[in-house]
Amino acid sequence: MKRRKKKGKRLKNPWGKLIYLLFLIGSTILVSFRGGNISYLLFYFALLLPVLAFLYSLYVFNRFKIVQEVSRVVVKAQEVPYRLLLANEDILPFTHIRLHFFSDMVRMKPEDTGVISLLPHEEVRVDTKMYCKYRGTYPVGVKSVEITDFLGLFTIPYPMMSQIRLTARPRIIPMEQLKIVLQEQDPKTSLFPVSRLQDLPDYELRSYIPGDSMKYIHWKNSARAGELLVRKQMPEELFDTILIMDLAPTDGAPVSKDTVDDQSSMEKRLQREDNIIETALSFVHDYYLKNIPIRILFMEDTLREILVDESTGFEPFYDKCSDLSFTSPYPLEKVWEVFLSSEDRPNAYILVTASVTDALARSVAEKQLAGNEVLLVNVGELSL
Repeated sequence: MKRRKKKGKRLKNPWGKLIYLLFLIGSTILVSFRGGNISYLLFYFALLLPVLAFLYSLYVFNRFKIVQEVSRVVVKAQEVPYRLLLANEDILPFTHIRLHFFSDMVRMKPEDTGVISLLPHEEVRVDTKMYCKYRGTYPVGVKSVEITDFLGLFTIPYPMMSQIRLTARPRIIPMEQLKIVLQEQDPKTSLFPVSRLQDLPDYELRSYIPGDSMKYIHWKNSARAGELLVRKQMPEELFDTILIMDLAPTDGAPVSKDTVDDQSSMEKRLQREDNIIETALSFVHDYYLKNIPIRILFMEDTLREILVDESTGFEPFYDKCSDLSFTSPYPLEKVWEVFLSSEDRPNAYILVTASVTDALARSVAEKQLAGNEVLLVNVGELSL
C-alpha cells in the first residue's frame, strides 16, 4: 500500500445535484420529443444513476479501513497521543467521507479532518492528542461515519460497529495543593494531625524513661509539672483514621444529554463526583506515603470497606476509584451512623462530600462532643 500522510481536505460537490437534475430533465425531454435508442439509453441511465450512487456509498463504507490507536488506560486531564488511519485498498476512489467523534467526555486538540477523499491505494493519517475531562470508562475516537456518493445525492450516516473504550483514572492531587484549595474556600479549615495520641486523658501519663519515643511526650502537662511526662504506649491501631466517601447521587435523578442545559448539568455533576474521588485519593495517598494505615468506607449495595496500608498497597483502592458509581441509597450521615453502630471507641474521621446538609452538620457536632475527631471536607464547588 502506498503510504501518504496528509490532513483531510474539505471536498465539496455543490454542482453534483444540479448537474444530475439537468441531465435527468434533458434526457426526459429528449425521449419525449425525439425517441430513439440513444434517447431511451440516456433516460434509463439517468434513472439508474441514483441507484448506482447509493450502492457506491454502501460499497465505500464496507471497503474503506479505519484504524485508531490510543492508550486504553489514561489519567484524567492528561493529554495522550491519538492516531487515526484511513486507507483505501481498492482500485476505485472513495469520495466524501466525513467522520464524527465522541465529544461528551473527551476533548481533542483542533484537528479538522474535514471531508476526506481517498484515491486508490492511498492512506490518510491524522496524529493529534486527546484528553478525558472526567474519570470513568467510555467510548472515544470515531463515533460515526457519513458517506456521500459521487453525485452528492445521498448522505448516509453509519455508526461505528466497533468502538474504542478508554478508562480514565482519577488524578492524585498532592496534599499540599489540596490544602491550599481547601483553605482558599474556607480559611478556618485545618487538617487534624497524623497522630491523635497527644489528646489521651491525663490519667494515662507517667514519667519519661530514656528510650521512650518522643511522639508520646505530653508537652502541655510536662510544662505544667516541670518534668517530661509521656503517655502509656498504646497501640497505634487503636486510633484509626477512617475516611468516608459520600457516594449518594450529587444532584438527584440522572440527567439526559439532549439539550445544552442538560449537558451543562451533567458536566457539573461529573465534576462534583470527581472532586469527591480525587480528594479522597489525596488523603489516602498522603497517608500511604507516610506509612499510616487508613480505612476507607463507602456505600454501594452494602457498606464497603478498604484498608490501605503497607501490606495492602495503594493500587487496589486507586483501581477501584476509576469505576465507583454514585448510587448510594443513603446520605453520608446515615452511612456514618451505620458504621458507628459497630464501633465502641472514638476514632478520627474524614468525611468527604459535595453537599453539607443540616443533618450532616448536626451529626458532626454530636460526634465531636462524643470524643471523635472529625474533619468535614466539602468539595462541591472546588476547582481541583
